[in-house]
Amino acid sequence: MDFNLLTYQTLDSTNEEAVRLYQKGELTVPTVIIANYQSEGKGYGSNFWESAAGKNLTFSITCFPKFIEPSDQFVLTQITSLSLLEVVSEVIRDKQVTIKWPNDLYVADKKIAGVLIRNFVKSNEIDFSVIGVGLNVNQKIFHSDAPNPTSLFIETGQTFRTEEVLTKILQRFSAYMNNLTNQAQRDSINLQYVKNLYRLEQPNRFKDKEGIFTAKIVGIDEFGQLKLVSDDGCERVYGFKEVEFLQD
Repeated sequence: MDFNLLTYQTLDSTNEEAVRLYQKGELTVPTVIIANYQSEGKGYGSNFWESAAGKNLTFSITCFPKFIEPSDQFVLTQITSLSLLEVVSEVIRDKQVTIKWPNDLYVADKKIAGVLIRNFVKSNEIDFSVIGVGLNVNQKIFHSDAPNPTSLFIETGQTFRTEEVLTKILQRFSAYMNNLTNQAQRDSINLQYVKNLYRLEQPNRFKDKEGIFTAKIVGIDEFGQLKLVSDDGCERVYGFKEVEFLQD
């Protein structure tokens, strides 16, 4: 995939700018929207993504994946998460890098990246996707009340060129996108995603609407929902925000 690049010094949110341009008909080719600083960087729900100006990567990938069935849209989460994981793992070799379902990237027990995806479906096809990414690169100190942030600098003591890191992420994302029509590749993506899930097959405490329980993550279903097996041997399946992972 070849991307058009739009770079801004300041934006409220790269995802919001992508949606505005799409709704005005000004996005017609795959585009990456990059902000040096986001004043209203978004996480899921009301969460705020803290990022010091010029220190990190805050960007949105936009594309038109009409060949992906709406029921298969979770594959976009998978390939974005895997692209980030591969790039970060090349840099941080002494600690485990994993995907905390559905798409946060963790170094050991600390969060280094997050993803926020919005799909626009028309006539039973995905007309437009905007994939927002925040990756902590060179930030040394975090001031928000987020419990466990980290960055490439904190983990390695090295400063990185954000442009080079972005290029590597886009190269991997493009390679995945170009092979999504291949079923064998789709199967491989699913296997790699599950293999790299945070605390896979380990006892964890979770909380759902009925209370706190202990279970193991065993995989995902065909829609990307999380599959757990609790202590009593029962399988539980959850969509996003239906279950909370409790830190020890």
